[in-house]
Amino acid sequence: MTKRYFSDDFIRMLRNHVPIDTVIALLNIEARIAHNLFRFRCPLCGKFHTAVEQNTNLARCFDCKQNFNPIDMVMTAMNSSFIEAVQFLEDNINP
Repeated sequence: MTKRYFSDDFIRMLRNHVPIDTVIALLNIEARIAHNLFRFRCPLCGKFHTAVEQNTNLARCFDCKQNFNPIDMVMTAMNSSFIEAVQFLEDNINP
């Protein structure tokens, strides 16, 4: 059974404290190091013109101009709803 309610603090923790690169690895999104920078294949456009900003915990695709927090990344990569994405992270991440 899928939960229908998550506290604001829990959502904030997922967005801000679950490392976005950990989520990318968990989703088996192709990633590589190029010029000492972590790059991943964008789940929207499929290109590697991407970056991860550790200070904000966001991933960005410069081609489709999309920012991803951990929840957004799961929603996009898995074509899931917000609730399904949060449940996935809850089930797979040890905060």
